[in-house]
Amino acid sequence: MTGHTKTGKVGLYFGSFNPIHLGHLIIANHMLIRADLDEIWIVVTPSSPFKLNTEMIAEQHRLQMVKLAVSENPSIFASDVEFNLDRPSYTVDTLSFLREKFPQIVFSVILGEDNYQNLHKWKNHSEIIDRHRLLIYPRRISSSPVAREDNMEHSKAVLYTKAPMIEISSTYIREAILNQQDVQYLLPDPVISYIGNNHLYE
Repeated sequence: MTGHTKTGKVGLYFGSFNPIHLGHLIIANHMLIRADLDEIWIVVTPSSPFKLNTEMIAEQHRLQMVKLAVSENPSIFASDVEFNLDRPSYTVDTLSFLREKFPQIVFSVILGEDNYQNLHKWKNHSEIIDRHRLLIYPRRISSSPVAREDNMEHSKAVLYTKAPMIEISSTYIREAILNQQDVQYLLPDPVISYIGNNHLYE
């Protein structure tokens, strides 16, 4: 599943979304409004090369939760594009596939500041930087503000946005559900219902 536009500007928000939570949605909506985008595609990654030892629930469950979470926003969509590509999923390969399939769309990549700092570890990271605008949102990381600023300036295609810093983590949510703790206000209500009905993370 992809969005509606075939010629516009699309922000790609990659992640395992295990599960998607309100922090993800706040970032997606912030980028939609502030980064001159027509749509956001939330790309559910079936397997990440950086999370090969992480237990994740089935990709179809994670995709369905994203669909439920964004169902009322006409400009944000769930994408399963990586489900039929080689695994583990490498962002550069997914981008190449999407550029070929949608040649009239201009794709940007939405990244947390922590992932941007580690971008040099990604497969063919220079191609990602050269061919796409990077939209960076703040995360709490250990490097100093000066170091972050210097690093950000190596590409004119990098936009560092003052998005809200949301300290919700999917790991925290999974542990809370496992321990039968309340996760209200951390997840959209339809996602909470879906998790309960399917006995996920128990």
